[in-house]
Amino acid sequence: MRWLDRLATICGGFAALFLCMIAVIIVAQIISRLMGMHIPAADDFAAWSMAASVFLGLPYAMLHGDHIRVTLILQAIPKKWHKAYELMATVIAIVISIWGTWHITQFVYESYVYKQLAQGMVKMPLWIPQLAMPIGLILFTLILIRRLIHCLQNIPLEETPHE
Repeated sequence: MRWLDRLATICGGFAALFLCMIAVIIVAQIISRLMGMHIPAADDFAAWSMAASVFLGLPYAMLHGDHIRVTLILQAIPKKWHKAYELMATVIAIVISIWGTWHITQFVYESYVYKQLAQGMVKMPLWIPQLAMPIGLILFTLILIRRLIHCLQNIPLEETPHE
């Protein structure tokens, strides 16, 4: 599934780009305020960039095993139960991710259908900045499904090198 790895890596690149945009927006705001000016809708663009960086970063982080895990349970249970625990945890994560993906996708679709606009000075259609949310969650869910398949096939999981 190299295509999935590539998409997750591309999403990670966009997540980094949106983080850089936040820094540029903040620096521009500081400079403009020192000059007695104000950048219209800068807060909106920073918030949209933050949301995009979070959701687009999800698949990339999962691909590289960088999500926070609670390993306390793994340390407390016998080694022979680790696979069952990983299977259960991954299935629960998939169910929650599918649920979240469904609702976020519906949310963005409604923003598109009802032609919702941003409330700030820039009247941007809200579905445009919201689009990063379902994209990130769909890819995150696909990577979780791949993780489940790897777990079932006894292929080492992404987290193994970090433990």
